[in-house]
Amino acid sequence: MTVLQTSQLPVDEVRLPAAVPLIPFRIAVAGCGPKGMYCLERLAFELSRSSQQSEVQITIFEPASFPGAGVVYDPRQPHYLRMNFASRFINVWPEAIRQRNPDAYPTLLEWLEHNHPQYADPHGFVSRALVGEYLAASYQKTLQLFPDFVNVTQVKQKVTEIQKAETCWSLKTAESEFTFDEVLLTVGHEGWRPTPFSHPSSKQIIEKAYPAEQMLSESRIPSGSTVAIRGFALTFIDACLTLTEGRGGKFFRDNQDWIYLPSGDEVQTIVPFSRTGHPMLAKPDSRYFKSHSGLEQIWEQGRQHLLNLKQPETGLDFQNAIWPVILKTAEEALLSQVPDHPIGSSAPQIELQIWFQDWSNRSFSPEEAFQCLQQSYRVAMGLEVPDEAWAIGETFRQLYPALVRKISFGGLAFTSWSDFQRTAEEMERLAFGPPAENIGRLIALIDAGIVDLDYLQADFVAHENKPMLETAGKQMVADRLINAIIPNKDQFAKDSLLEQLLSSGRIRRMLGAGGIAVDGAGRPILPEEQNTEGLAIIGRPTEGCVLGNDTLSRQLHSCPDRWAQSVCEQIARRKEK
Repeated sequence: MTVLQTSQLPVDEVRLPAAVPLIPFRIAVAGCGPKGMYCLERLAFELSRSSQQSEVQITIFEPASFPGAGVVYDPRQPHYLRMNFASRFINVWPEAIRQRNPDAYPTLLEWLEHNHPQYADPHGFVSRALVGEYLAASYQKTLQLFPDFVNVTQVKQKVTEIQKAETCWSLKTAESEFTFDEVLLTVGHEGWRPTPFSHPSSKQIIEKAYPAEQMLSESRIPSGSTVAIRGFALTFIDACLTLTEGRGGKFFRDNQDWIYLPSGDEVQTIVPFSRTGHPMLAKPDSRYFKSHSGLEQIWEQGRQHLLNLKQPETGLDFQNAIWPVILKTAEEALLSQVPDHPIGSSAPQIELQIWFQDWSNRSFSPEEAFQCLQQSYRVAMGLEVPDEAWAIGETFRQLYPALVRKISFGGLAFTSWSDFQRTAEEMERLAFGPPAENIGRLIALIDAGIVDLDYLQADFVAHENKPMLETAGKQMVADRLINAIIPNKDQFAKDSLLEQLLSSGRIRRMLGAGGIAVDGAGRPILPEEQNTEGLAIIGRPTEGCVLGNDTLSRQLHSCPDRWAQSVCEQIARRKEK
């Protein structure tokens, strides 16, 4: 346990009547990656301007070595694992804080200019390790924002048990037990745990891809191995880079194309397989992709159209109210970029709908998947005119902030959730894929014969203690199989705090959406006859009730602000009693 900041006055110097005991308001923060840090910063802000100068004790439970960064942005991870969020969009500090002293509260770009100027490209996608350095430094700065009546302690342990007492919460770690008036759970990805995968346990099966430098090391996966990878999304790309660039291979740019130069220490073959074969498409690179001058106005009109939709008491219908706005905006965007696009000669919205249905409903052959990767890369790099995939994906990405505001907290009809979730699953591939340079690297690995798409639609079977893929009458035995699928938002570990709260009836899932049901301050929407006062859950476990939690954006959600305000209100009420 490490005390990070304490009151400036020792307890015996606080001038209170002898008969009045000093009882601090006790707050626990379980898990402190970016979301936990954002909540702490807002709490520091609210406490600093509060007139209720009661002593407050904050205990931060974070087993990761770098609070603020957590496990996802650990600064020690290899630098070939890159962001899929451009540097210019990353800023942990609200504008009100930056106005005090911008130099003291820098954006990521400003921090890079000072600490790593060679990476200070606003359009670039830096490594997660660099972002982790920035987040960890911001966490230390956040601790300095608390007023002197606040004592902050970090416990480098994982909370393993949570129980509600009459007026407080009991938390247990493997070593200790604590009692708190307020508990905030910001547990995120729960430490990159693996998704369930039914198979016999063996050294040939790598159950999760992260931390990549440990799970995919040469001692686990020898050079020259044939490696099957379950999954064809972002984690798959990270695994590919770890097994090639991470083994000394080099990528080079040849004009706008990428070429891979082997080191001799990489694996021999990487064979992905997935349920649909749908690839992740490249994000447009704004250094090369030329946007029409009126495109931003089209996006803004689309966002406003969504926000102005009349909100029925039962929630919006996705197919009849929201989806037409997305299609209409996509039509305008595509025809602004490519006025002579063939889609403009018929019924553009209908054609876009047909395109999306075809994309969503069919399985991709290896040839089709490779063609999609090549096409998306060339569009992203400005080498070909935009197409339907760009129009629908980029429209969804640009309108997403408005969707978050409109759909979160029950804004979508219960009957529409299945439609929305099916659409959102495909939009993960069309709208929220990797930067173009990573798709370029993947194409280079395919061209080099290292990544083999021939078994993209294969079934996994066990064969004499070795993983085997089987498709269309042919088989391939792998030396290792990597599970590169992370759990869904509503798949919690069996022994996790969230499952404990669910099984005890303290919290519930939102009907239809699946995420933990909370209000705007992250407070659980109370199950019948249950008391969850003093509990808040913010971040990934609430996905569905709150949309879009897997982001570093400070502008997308107000839950940290409202949670901090609610805590100060609790402190004030207790002082009045």
